Amino acid sequence: MIRTVVFDIGRVLMSWNPQLELIYDKETAKNVNAAIWKSGWWEELDRGVIPEEELFQKMVAEAPDYEKEIRYVLEHLEIAASARDYPIPWIKELKSLGYQVLFLSNYSNHLINNVPEALTFLPYMDGGVWSYQAKMIKPDPGIYEKLMETYVLQAEECLFIDDRLENVETARSLSMHSLQFISYEETYGQVMDYLEKNGITKK
Repeated sequence: MIRTVVFDIGRVLMSWNPQLELIYDKETAKNVNAAIWKSGWWEELDRGVIPEEELFQKMVAEAPDYEKEIRYVLEHLEIAASARDYPIPWIKELKSLGYQVLFLSNYSNHLINNVPEALTFLPYMDGGVWSYQAKMIKPDPGIYEKLMETYVLQAEECLFIDDRLENVETARSLSMHSLQFISYEETYGQVMDYLEKNGITKK
């Protein structure tokens, strides 16, 4: 019986959509995007092992002619991250039905501090695990185990929701119920139906 709902954050509870073409020409946007998000250093920022400034320097080294633009984006991540209007009502609904609601997210301390307005739902949740604190990123099974250890969870009593299939598959391999998030419009009904059949709300 499911007792805990675990959400990913990026592209699930908040919008994550870097649109550098809105502020830079096509060539600049391509190079800045590659340096920050296609180089692998952003994932290391989420992992939280290498100091932030060292990672920023590595990003700049990917496209040194665009240092000014790279650093601007890194300090103005509202370009990519923004709040959505449905998380708080959804979380409140789940809690009113008796579910514990947690998060498990690949997320950096830098992003938390840079765009706090994208995380207005956090006070309504019961906690969770950030990758930068765990020093692991999904789909590493260790970060799921960290969540379960921290909150004394049984895997088969959790429903995990993530937009990335590889993260969903890892959760299932650990015996967690799991659904892939496509959009709120499509996934909300799937989640609530699944809980009605498999959770504490089942009839």
